[in-house]
Amino acid sequence: MNQDRLQRDLIGLIEQTHLDPTQARLTAEKAILWAGRNGWVNIMALANLVAGRAHASQSAFDSAVECYQRASTLFKDVDDIQRVAESFHGLSAVYLRKGEFSLALEQLRKALTWLNRLEEEHSLVAVVRMQLSQTLMNLGYWSDAEQELLSLGEGLDVSDQQLAEYQLALLRLVFFRGDQRAVREQLQLCREMILSLDNDRFRMPLDYYSARYVCKYQKVRQGEKELTRLWQDANKSDIQILYLAYEAAVDLLQSDYPQRGIFWLTELLTQTALPLSLKQQIHLALANFFVAHLSHELANEHFQSAARLTNTIRESEINQQWARYRADDMFHELRSQLAQHKKNNQILAQSNALLQAVNRIAMAVNAALDQHSLLTRLREQLEGWVSAEIIGIGELRDEELIFDCLLDGERRIPSNRLSMSETRAWSVKAIQQGRILFDNDFVFKDEILMEEAPNVARSVAFVPLKCENRVIGLLTLQSRQSQAFDNRCISLLEYIAPVIGIAFANQINFRRTIELSGQVSRHKQELHDVRQLMAHMVDHDELTGLPNRTSLPAHFERWISQAPFHCLLIRIANLADINKGLGYGSDEDVVKILGQRLRNRLRPDDLLIRMSNDEFLLLVGQMETRESLIDFARQLSELTVQPLRAREQTVDAKPAIGIVTYPEHGETLEEVLSMLTIATDHALSDETNVFTLE
Repeated sequence: MNQDRLQRDLIGLIEQTHLDPTQARLTAEKAILWAGRNGWVNIMALANLVAGRAHASQSAFDSAVECYQRASTLFKDVDDIQRVAESFHGLSAVYLRKGEFSLALEQLRKALTWLNRLEEEHSLVAVVRMQLSQTLMNLGYWSDAEQELLSLGEGLDVSDQQLAEYQLALLRLVFFRGDQRAVREQLQLCREMILSLDNDRFRMPLDYYSARYVCKYQKVRQGEKELTRLWQDANKSDIQILYLAYEAAVDLLQSDYPQRGIFWLTELLTQTALPLSLKQQIHLALANFFVAHLSHELANEHFQSAARLTNTIRESEINQQWARYRADDMFHELRSQLAQHKKNNQILAQSNALLQAVNRIAMAVNAALDQHSLLTRLREQLEGWVSAEIIGIGELRDEELIFDCLLDGERRIPSNRLSMSETRAWSVKAIQQGRILFDNDFVFKDEILMEEAPNVARSVAFVPLKCENRVIGLLTLQSRQSQAFDNRCISLLEYIAPVIGIAFANQINFRRTIELSGQVSRHKQELHDVRQLMAHMVDHDELTGLPNRTSLPAHFERWISQAPFHCLLIRIANLADINKGLGYGSDEDVVKILGQRLRNRLRPDDLLIRMSNDEFLLLVGQMETRESLIDFARQLSELTVQPLRAREQTVDAKPAIGIVTYPEHGETLEEVLSMLTIATDHALSDETNVFTLE
């Protein structure tokens, strides 16, 4: 099968897979077989991309994931940036359909990273950013979703349908922000745009948002009645519908009719198509509601359900570990707070406020991808608790505390190191004692602060970060105000220290995983190179680089299909004399030079093989006449007898060339070689040094 034609067929199938996924899958599987036989990496990559789309269309998600992953790896090998991005986007689409939004988020970010490498912006960028913002909203990362929508809105050049989808996403966001005027204006804009499109796909969410607006800002019962009607007519396997219903239910939960919100959230929990992440959010919403209303047993039940769901959602080993510790810590904290609620209502209110802050901080820091974003998010969440102008995080590594990220406001301070032998430093003391140290009237000595103004810190706090009962780093908060850290703030720091520790450990583990992955990749490449070299050495002559006698049977079998053809055995009759006269090893110099001369004389389809120390075998296609063949052999003889330099001396090689024709002089390799030996022996006594059997 022709490679170019197969490539064109597969490229044409990529956008047409949904029309006939079964046929597309069969075509892709055949292409994979052909690519495997011929080593066509680009064909293998395209075939896996088509197969992934076909499996996804048939809801065979596990097979689709496997194909997309293979496609992304292969496209990286051939440096096809656009196709790598399409593979990651395909993976994200599978995870979105399965409701596994964390995995989808990871793949969407990868797709966007690869798309940003293209010289010109691709149309897929807008699609990916839109899905990324929707996924972030589904996971509750509203600030990140807003950033994606804002970046998408800059110079937006998309179709009317994509623009409508973008405006609906903005509407969802402003509903979350809770600005009634903004919601009303955005709702009116969406209504005008969608009605002009006359597209039923956008009518359902528009009707939901309209009813939600009535329910939230005008008449609760009237709005809920319309929401009920829409719910009865809705496709309850549509994840978008489930999220619309969930957000409307949360509005009811926060209204004067919270029992209706509880009813709708409970109704949602009965839906079989409900994603695990949404189910988790529902349990957390109900748990927080019951905590606020002192229903301890119900709150405890929902918190336990949320914790179990958290463990289920995480699939990778690192994320599973993070989820387990977070769930355990959260449940332990909540259980302690509930015990305090039963004893004292005042302690209940304080603990509830603290818990909400911890949850917000946990959501924020665990969504951070690096230390800078972790510190930025943490400082935002700590507003109202403490005013810390300077914030930093350091990793404990090789008996040193390494601060790679220190922020003074928005300015990043150069990184620094602190030896653990500096026992006077508060940072070292906090790590050694394993507890939070703080001072509200701090006198600067040798701590890490601003380079330009080292004496401005009046209040400082140093928080050891632990994971698995082992200190892995330190969080430092420093304020220019005195008495910045009260008991309320220190209590919060004690609660969030394990959460930040786990998030920080995840970042460290992720960095180390990338480093190890790079080492493994290098080792694999080295092993691959060694294997290729060994395979080459098995059937090639080390001295001349020509195929050796071991490879002759395989080559001969292929040439049989081109029969008839001629075989020429070129023997260097005086090679032993040259070696004896010039010294040991000189014969190798002669053979190497003659091998290169003969190779340069060959035609594209000819095959030259080194048979032994002093013999070369040449396979050539059938020539028109016997005279042409003999003339060709004499040219080779003349080429061989030309003087050559070996060991700084000029020597003359004496060739003898025997010629036979397959299948005229033999039907097997053994017969041909036997006849060649006879012909070559006769050539030794021929004055032309060439002899061909009649």
